[in-house]
Amino acid sequence: MDEELFTRVLSNSAQMIEEHTTEKLRPASRDIIDAISKSRGLSVIAGLRGTGKTTLLIELSVKNQNSLYINAELLVKYDIDLLDFLQHAYSKGLSMFLLDEIHAIPDWEKDIKIFYDTTKAKIVASGSSALAITTRASELSRRASIYILKPLSFREYLYFRTGQLLPKVTIDDILTNKTELVKKVAPHISLFEPYLSNDALPAAFFENKKDTYLGVLSRTIHYDLLALREIDVHYVESAFKIMKFIATAEPAEVSYSKLATSLGRSTKFVIELARLLNLSGIVMQIPPQGQGHKAIRAEDKLLLPLSFRAALAGDYGTKPSIGGMREDFFAQHIGNCTYLRSRKARKTPDFKCGNRIFEVGGPSKKKTQINKLKNAYLVTESIVPSKDEIPIYLLGLLY
Repeated sequence: MDEELFTRVLSNSAQMIEEHTTEKLRPASRDIIDAISKSRGLSVIAGLRGTGKTTLLIELSVKNQNSLYINAELLVKYDIDLLDFLQHAYSKGLSMFLLDEIHAIPDWEKDIKIFYDTTKAKIVASGSSALAITTRASELSRRASIYILKPLSFREYLYFRTGQLLPKVTIDDILTNKTELVKKVAPHISLFEPYLSNDALPAAFFENKKDTYLGVLSRTIHYDLLALREIDVHYVESAFKIMKFIATAEPAEVSYSKLATSLGRSTKFVIELARLLNLSGIVMQIPPQGQGHKAIRAEDKLLLPLSFRAALAGDYGTKPSIGGMREDFFAQHIGNCTYLRSRKARKTPDFKCGNRIFEVGGPSKKKTQINKLKNAYLVTESIVPSKDEIPIYLLGLLY
């Protein structure tokens, strides 16, 4: 490839490294760096914009000689072929390649596969569209380790606010040692509200800008959706309207049919757009799970990454749903779960995760919906939990 153009790209990369180097890395990023350092071959890091993927890659670049950090959007800007660029850099003696925003390049996984198979160089790629990146990475499934970088956990947030890193725990640890764990978290409970409302996204927390969430939303809709499929102005406008609806409503009030009515579009269109927003990481789709032969709910529960609900609702001039923020927190920290809802009018608990059932609520929430159920727990803001009760703050220690 053209040497002058190659040098220009290196100069841009050096500037990015200088601007994004940090002394205090988030714990989740350190865990991923440790895992990558011990692994061979390919690694793929996926996650929402603003979660710290660029900072993570740059930290890897700083720590490793003969490494090269490149933002893939720069290659697109200069119309540089990814495979040609990697081969040219490899010929210069570089042996570790850190490729940021890789989803900007169509069919990136094919070039990486060819390059890796011929060189066995160490490659770490990142992208904003979590499921889209991991789906593409399936082409590399036997070669790649995949990591997901979420918004800050409550544990990580406390680390940056207090300097104290509380232990990472499992759900089993919480159920067996919640009294002792509460003692560690209790002094910091006053930080829970600002964490939920403003600070869960690293970019927003460190930059201290109120418009960070709107910026992430705008870039996700205008750019990241393009990595998933061709979209037009109707998709863009409808995507913003869906986000507004979710951010300003109670979770139980959000359904595909209501969204379709609000947008004046078909339910099929709304379901497809919600799927794309989920793939981009800006919406969390919680799939349904019935109880009994007749208990079925056809629609997903739509939640938001932490702090997006409060930030967007505030921008739209409304107060965010406290219950919605609690459910966002639960879903983000607990991971894979399903949503429980019966066809009948009677209420059911909120979530099922593995063989456990969880009902999420405020301090006054009663156990009515989990009575007589096995492995069922009430998740509340209480700091004096009863036998089947879990303080919601403790879930913030899961990662």
